[in-house]
Amino acid sequence: MNILFGISDTQECYNAIKFAVKLAHSLKEVRFTLLHVSMEVFIYSESGMMDYGQTEALEEEKAKALLKQFEDAFKKENIECESVLKSGDLIDVVLDMAKDYDLLLIGASESNLLYRLFISHQNSLVEQSSIPVVIAK
Repeated sequence: MNILFGISDTQECYNAIKFAVKLAHSLKEVRFTLLHVSMEVFIYSESGMMDYGQTEALEEEKAKALLKQFEDAFKKENIECESVLKSGDLIDVVLDMAKDYDLLLIGASESNLLYRLFISHQNSLVEQSSIPVVIAK
């Protein structure tokens, strides 16, 4: 089974690692792809004080460190995985990649009600995905 695990820097996503480990140990053949989608960096000319290249490099560095944390957690459990870092619209990127997988695993939305109402992409992924979606808490 090929599983796409959409990761982010939220406690709920870190908690989803436990579910992923249990799932991996319960299946005979499983392969995880860890996907982190960085939002594109937009800097408006009026600001004039920020260096776009430096800002983009910092965001990429943070994203790579996040992927490494998740990779290390999987390696510690002897679970094979690969990491993919993409940028763009989260929904578009995840749904495009999901076509090549059997299951999409995502962490539950953050507990904060405002976050769930205005920022969470969870509902869009569930409604639009062509493959089963598991939301782990």
